[in-house]
Amino acid sequence: MTGHDLLILAAIDLSGGPEWFTGDWGRAVQALRLGRAGDVLHGTVPGAAFATRAAVAGLPDRKVQVRTRGFTRHDNGGYTLLSGTIYDPDDLCNRWGIDRQLDPAGLYAAMHARLGDDCDKHINGNYAAVQWNPERRQARLARSATSRAPLHVLRDGNRLVVSSLPAPIMALGHHAAIDDNMLGDWLLLNARRPAKSWYKGLHRVPAASVEAHDPDGHTTRQYWSVLDVPAVRFKKDEDYVEAVTEQFERATATMLAGARCPGVLLSGGLDSQAVASFAATQLPPGGVLRSYTSVPAPGWVPTDSETLFSDESPHVRALCAMYPQITPSFIDGAHLRFGERLQSSMLMSGWPSYNEMNAHWFHAALEQASADGVDVVLGGDMGNASFSYDGFTGFPTWLAKGNWLRLMRELLADRYDARPTWRKLIALAVMPHVPLAVKRAVDSGRPWRPSPFTWWCPMREDYARRSGALDRAARDGHDLEAYDIASARQWRDEVVTGLLAGAPEISLGYTLLYGTEMRDPTAYVPLLELCAGIGDEQYLRGGVDRWLARRMLSGRVPDVVRDERRVGAQSSDWPMRMTRERDGMLHELQMMQSDPRLADVLDLPRLVADLQNWDGQDIAARRDAAKLNSGLTRGIATARFVQFVEGRNAG
Repeated sequence: MTGHDLLILAAIDLSGGPEWFTGDWGRAVQALRLGRAGDVLHGTVPGAAFATRAAVAGLPDRKVQVRTRGFTRHDNGGYTLLSGTIYDPDDLCNRWGIDRQLDPAGLYAAMHARLGDDCDKHINGNYAAVQWNPERRQARLARSATSRAPLHVLRDGNRLVVSSLPAPIMALGHHAAIDDNMLGDWLLLNARRPAKSWYKGLHRVPAASVEAHDPDGHTTRQYWSVLDVPAVRFKKDEDYVEAVTEQFERATATMLAGARCPGVLLSGGLDSQAVASFAATQLPPGGVLRSYTSVPAPGWVPTDSETLFSDESPHVRALCAMYPQITPSFIDGAHLRFGERLQSSMLMSGWPSYNEMNAHWFHAALEQASADGVDVVLGGDMGNASFSYDGFTGFPTWLAKGNWLRLMRELLADRYDARPTWRKLIALAVMPHVPLAVKRAVDSGRPWRPSPFTWWCPMREDYARRSGALDRAARDGHDLEAYDIASARQWRDEVVTGLLAGAPEISLGYTLLYGTEMRDPTAYVPLLELCAGIGDEQYLRGGVDRWLARRMLSGRVPDVVRDERRVGAQSSDWPMRMTRERDGMLHELQMMQSDPRLADVLDLPRLVADLQNWDGQDIAARRDAAKLNSGLTRGIATARFVQFVEGRNAG
């Protein structure tokens, strides 16, 4: 995991004629210098200019160096750039007879020389690759199956620019303007178009995809999907636990490779507690794992319920009692105001934030981790799609397969749902199979299915219609009402696609801001494939959801965590924070109303009224969290991003 690049940039002339990029190349290279990472190295090859930035950060007071370098021409006649990491490189070298001394880009080039365009199916990692063959005038772009290393692409005739982040592309002369299709999709939470960019004229290479460019055009193909993972069947229940445990151990060891001082974003839930427990047991003798946990700010009175708990610190302290090698920090981020670091984050990433009201604790946690000398921060974002899946798609699956006995047994065993069995049968097993249009017709006008434009979506409904956002959502199968899904594969695909479409730029921006690399063992492809191939009956049994995870973590995490059915509410103190911010937010929203661009997109009168009429509480029946903590703040953060990109100044 050592010695890899965090950022890459390539400007390519596919025509083989005069190189168009030389005049602005210096500005593009300088755009790679933002944030905390290693030095920037750049140089030219026939028909192209390349630049890389090392992942390792220097000393805090060391100035980033910009130097020229040569790029190696590999055996296949081309040049290769690679950002991110290739996992288990020694295993790859042994299996395919490749020189172990090669750097990550050289290793990737060697794999491509041996296996051709299918090479990415055989490489496990978190990477993005750019290859250029000047004789053939062909460029090949690729991202690993669960890659969080983004690639942004500008194709203008025979001019091709590929960059980890958008800023260097703009430095090469492309005008930055918001793509309104992306704006509408983002506000509708539609992540089903992972190739879309926020910027007109640009697109992204989706994860698990290969894109090929030549003078005649370009093609894109997806080589991996969680939908296509083969089924996994063992003889005994305990065999599943053993297999997942083994892969989790490998995943954690892989993510810890090269980490000098590891940390973990630790909550009271199964995913991050599992990551922390496996990491703690894999530390070298005397090693320390630093953990960072979100807690409410002083003065907040917890409002726990049957489904939520506000303070996750007791669960974390219980885990730390089991593993003395974990040194915990509890982060309230009380010193950070709403959106205080958003400008810096957008400057690093060129991307907006999803939930800015929750961002303060990520900033505060990573800031503290950086001060503690942590170089790698572990997380468990993909846990729900892998080992800790809840198994609730078992109900419609067993119905469809005619497995009536198991279906009725699980319906009767569900002691947390007080509805009569016949109601549960219809709601949990039958309704997921009903077409979306029929569900909407059945629920039309019912108070528990209000229009998203009255609560979580800050966009004007008329804009959503005339901009085509609603039509695109319908074509993409994006469900605005969040109905239950009939297939575990489909559910996992929604989660994986959403995370890989929205998070990479944001995570990369955090890395540049704080100099800490973020890694997720639960996104390790062999673990994800294994878990996705396992049937629902291993995840839901005897009325116990997440049955596989709860068995795997027996004795590994505290019982209070393993048996918890509630969900930890990060930033549960949002009402107190928003009360503090209310006047500033109202002023900002009112100023936006004088900007025709923003007023056309956002339902500003509704957002102002929601905030003005709010009594400062979090009442679930009123959907306060969705209206204010999610919808309103997403609207403000998105508006700030539009202003940031387009140089607008509301009011």
